[in-house]
Amino acid sequence: MSVQFGLRVPMVGTPQDTGAYAAAVEAAGFDFMWMPDTPMLAGQWRDVYIHLTCAALETSTMRLGPGVTNPITRHPVTTSSAIVTLDEVSSGRADLVVGTGYSSAYIVGRKAATLANMRASTALWRSIFSGAQTDLGGHEMALNNPCPQLPIYLAASGPKALQLAGEVADGVLIMVGAAPGCVSWALEQVEIGMARGGRKRADVRRMLVVNACVDSDRDRAIDLMRPCVANLCRNRMSETLFARAGLDAPKRPADMMVDPYPDLSHAADWEEAKRVSAFVPDAAVEAMIPLGSGAEVAAHVRSLVDLDIDAIWFRDEASWTRPDALLEGLSSEVLPLLRA
Repeated sequence: MSVQFGLRVPMVGTPQDTGAYAAAVEAAGFDFMWMPDTPMLAGQWRDVYIHLTCAALETSTMRLGPGVTNPITRHPVTTSSAIVTLDEVSSGRADLVVGTGYSSAYIVGRKAATLANMRASTALWRSIFSGAQTDLGGHEMALNNPCPQLPIYLAASGPKALQLAGEVADGVLIMVGAAPGCVSWALEQVEIGMARGGRKRADVRRMLVVNACVDSDRDRAIDLMRPCVANLCRNRMSETLFARAGLDAPKRPADMMVDPYPDLSHAADWEEAKRVSAFVPDAAVEAMIPLGSGAEVAAHVRSLVDLDIDAIWFRDEASWTRPDALLEGLSSEVLPLLRA
């Protein structure tokens, strides 16, 4: 199967606006569009499933889903109801993409999901989607119109989460930056889990979330995307990841420890995010982010695809605007080269 390409689109404007935008994303040649699920983040984001429903009504081929939801801010049964409904309204085009919910949980005073929670939730979703009799707190239920083909993808960045995805999920969304060495390390962890679960390569889709910037002004692109790499420095495996990229992990100075509101990766003030990320050297940004001209971005992405990747989910730096520039740059300059 050829590599598929998707786009992250935040919930900006009305659900009807999202529907029109989704039609443009599909027309630009993208295979899937996922939308983040952090309810009421900074008082701006709304309900992802209503936005996705409007997207489903305005598209016909593109797959749709939350990117990424979690089992903390939504009970897994509530998520089951929402995603099954999206699958029905889209004629079988829904994807369930789930993570531990760190950024979603902390804004409501909760801790991220444990791996035991992720394992149990995945088993529950698989049972519900299959139409099997499923125990819901002592009461049994069976879905009247099963959708066993509805995929469950686990987003992961640490070794144990990557292994769990390889063991139990239909696919893994790898979130470790875009240096080939980092992705290779992540795939090693996924394969440990696959071996534990007795699974084959075809059983687990390998997908990457890739921050990217198509801009012929390379210095401007580096400056814009620097906070994305600063956020990666918070990964507990950052020393390993940067080592696999052939770099030393950047050290965050004490006077840059306070994040902009609501957090570094979703900063409402991106200029402030850039200021507190100044400790990240250019070389680290270039290693972790495909950026520059369309040809340069395509070459970087091709080095990732060559690792035997099934899908790339592209996102820009923004949370409060749609990825207009990235959509245009990818569709006109990058995807034609990758699909040639």
